[in-house]
Amino acid sequence: MKVLVTGATGFIGRQLTLALAQKDFEVKALCRNTAHPYLLKHKNIEPVKGDILDAAGLLNALQGCSQVYHTAALAKMWSRNPDDFHTTNVTGTRNVLEAAAATGIQKIVYTSTCGVWGPTLKYPLSENEPRIVGFPIAYERTKYLAELEVQQFVKQGLDVVTVNPSRVFGEGPVTDSNTVGKMVCGYLKGNWRIIPGNGQQVANYAFLDDVVAGHMAAMEKGIAGNRYILGGEDISFNQFFSTLTAVSGKYRSMLNIPQRAIKAYSRVEWLKTRLTGLPPVFLPEFADRLKFDQKYSSQKAVDQLGYQITPFYEGMQRTVNYLKVN
Repeated sequence: MKVLVTGATGFIGRQLTLALAQKDFEVKALCRNTAHPYLLKHKNIEPVKGDILDAAGLLNALQGCSQVYHTAALAKMWSRNPDDFHTTNVTGTRNVLEAAAATGIQKIVYTSTCGVWGPTLKYPLSENEPRIVGFPIAYERTKYLAELEVQQFVKQGLDVVTVNPSRVFGEGPVTDSNTVGKMVCGYLKGNWRIIPGNGQQVANYAFLDDVVAGHMAAMEKGIAGNRYILGGEDISFNQFFSTLTAVSGKYRSMLNIPQRAIKAYSRVEWLKTRLTGLPPVFLPEFADRLKFDQKYSSQKAVDQLGYQITPFYEGMQRTVNYLKVN
């Protein structure tokens, strides 16, 4: 069977492309640069030059395909042109869905994010629960709007399943969207010495291999119009860095930075960016996020897709081993 993967050089798309190829799928890997260093080589992977913003190019890329995994997105913290988030994440998704409908694609798996639910309070959130705050972060807002696009196409009869990974980490390149990899790599090099606040804030961490397997299971078993959280364990910052110390064998003296200080620094960065156009290191909306937990339940994916969760310690051990070599 021939399948198309958009975002084939991204952190998730790259590994998904390889996993499909190893399962003997014929994979068309859509990317803007077919010579990209993150594009994996395999006899079953065909690099296809294209862009989700090019409707005609999408129609051409989809020829002969039965399934689509749409992982492409703008997942950065900041873009020089704020409209790029909407253009890529919403308009680009609509383009993929329109092209899929026009070419008779059998099924699509759309990669969203747990960010559409945002921060949590006491208990982990599941798929049908509402968001408790607004959308100050452009990435989360536009991924939510893209999910609304998906639902419109589902109503028209297109078989689309949405998967919502949490904070993904694992054996792969440290890209702009791989924030966990940046933290781990910085810690290993001795450059990351900060723990936000008291270190008790919790986030959900999903191992890359689990997320990739979850995508494939969603294609096989997922129900049209449904969304599935692909997460892992809920881990505090303190647990994160104590685990990192244990698996790496490297002890770093860490500094707890009060959240007020982080917010003040983020405002300085925001002003710097407004005045100079230089990319910010951190922004106020992300500083505000550190006040809340991000706990999510993957029980629906476990029950319906057979999703499996790698223990955080094991996943971090494999991630550290990979980064030490690569």
